[in-house]
Amino acid sequence: MFDKNKVKDVAKLAMIEIDDDDLNYFSNEIIEFLKLVDKTDYIELSDVEPLYHAPENSLHARDDKIDEDPKNDGINSSPNHNGKHFIVPKVIE
Repeated sequence: MFDKNKVKDVAKLAMIEIDDDDLNYFSNEIIEFLKLVDKTDYIELSDVEPLYHAPENSLHARDDKIDEDPKNDGINSSPNHNGKHFIVPKVIE
């Protein structure tokens, strides 16, 4: 089973400093999570048919609409622009 020594080993591999409070917290959290995962072994699935592909139902996305408002244009809303291009400081001499 998972214990505090394994949490220390993982923290060491990840190069993370971990104090005793965190060590207790994470070891308890991991143990509780593993108990939850262990419960999935007892789920009755004999009446469930296998799923060979993802369902074909998809979310309906909204239609794309062009926003003609110039104040929502990236260039026109920038602090320095000439109407077609951004004006930025020169970085290469």
